[in-house]
Amino acid sequence: MVVCVVFLSILSSLTGSGRASAGAASGAEWASTVPGGREVFQMPRITVEKGDEATATTTVGAALPEEKPAEKPVKRPAISGWHSWKYNQFSSYDQLRINLEQEGAKGQKSLISINGLYYQEEDNKSWSSYLGESYYKFRAGNFDFKTGLLVDTLGSGDKVSFIDKINSRRFHNGLANEYNRDKKEVPAIKTTYYINKRMSWDLHYMPVFQASELPNIYGRWATAFQKEVARMTLLGTPMMRENDTRVREQYHLGFNSAFKKYEIRYHYLWLKERLPVIDLTPRGSLRWEYPIDETFAVDGNITLGKDFLMRYEMAWSPTKTFASYQDGRVGPRFQSNLFGMLLGTDKTYRNNLYLNVQGIVSYISNMRTKTPYQLKPLEFMTSLQLKKGFRSETFFIEFNSVGNLTTGEYVLSPQMSLQRGDFLKFVGGVHVNGKSTDALGPVGQFDENNTPFLETQIIF
Repeated sequence: MVVCVVFLSILSSLTGSGRASAGAASGAEWASTVPGGREVFQMPRITVEKGDEATATTTVGAALPEEKPAEKPVKRPAISGWHSWKYNQFSSYDQLRINLEQEGAKGQKSLISINGLYYQEEDNKSWSSYLGESYYKFRAGNFDFKTGLLVDTLGSGDKVSFIDKINSRRFHNGLANEYNRDKKEVPAIKTTYYINKRMSWDLHYMPVFQASELPNIYGRWATAFQKEVARMTLLGTPMMRENDTRVREQYHLGFNSAFKKYEIRYHYLWLKERLPVIDLTPRGSLRWEYPIDETFAVDGNITLGKDFLMRYEMAWSPTKTFASYQDGRVGPRFQSNLFGMLLGTDKTYRNNLYLNVQGIVSYISNMRTKTPYQLKPLEFMTSLQLKKGFRSETFFIEFNSVGNLTTGEYVLSPQMSLQRGDFLKFVGGVHVNGKSTDALGPVGQFDENNTPFLETQIIF
């Protein structure tokens, strides 16, 4: 009896294991041996555990449809700009600038700026619109190319420089200390070749000459030299005048090097004078021309400590042409060497006080007579900027000055500004002029034109 029970248990276990192995081997064979059976195909269940690429338990069944590649975002042009309204006792102007900027691959970039200017001086009003700084920039290997209407800055001087001559200027609004805003766009091609991470060459090629825009001779901001020329012309003195815009090639070649604690840059400029040289010829006629201005220069800076920088410029113009203006009379032109040197420092102190001071020396080696812009062969000038922020850098007090130590002339412009975020700024101050500023040329103002001023700037 016991033997029969053992035999039956062994037989049942063998039958069950055989069915399982048969089902795993072939469902078709099992279906043929079992009455009423049919083949059923079932995929095994696979569980993806933590640590695999999937993040949850996944049942593998039918193949999923292929995902479409993600579309690249479309780069649309960025629109920015600013509006500035400035008012003083004698004049005011509204200036609007809109920028359309587009960036592309491989260092490509394009910029188009549209400018509008409404200027009012006493009862005279004028409106002008023009294409501002606009260019296309791209990179090819070690070269960078930039072409269009360019605004560029050379040298290390702040508001005063012997090297920053690429752009002409707009002096017609008669407002001092607008150094960068007054620059006039110049048609040019700029090529930069990078030798390595520390050294590069720059070449500016300017096929078209454009003169600076001077104040109207009937306006308040005209210099005494301009008014004398106008008086002579009205009394019948003939004038031969060169065009203010003409096709005339000009060049700037620069070598740049930057190291850990200092930078040095060498320049060669072959340009036309941006301000006219007006002289009285031997025949008794006036001559208005823009002679060639050739300059050899070097500039750079040295880091002396944290937030402490020393800047310098040295320039030599071997054959610079000067107009004669002495005792209120226009005389013949002359040529001479001009040596210019600038030494300045920038430092930001712990209490967020910013100091910028510069010393400037200008020397005309063969000065035959006084000129409209320099009265003595050797002149010393200074410029000073002090700026202090309060209330989490939203309220600023600033003091700016340019002074000629040799002649006693100066221009002061203390001001206060309130800044609301990055989009709104209010400025108020006063322009104070000492003595007569004829020697400062059209950059300066006259002592009888001392005036308070207000300005609002909206940035978008």
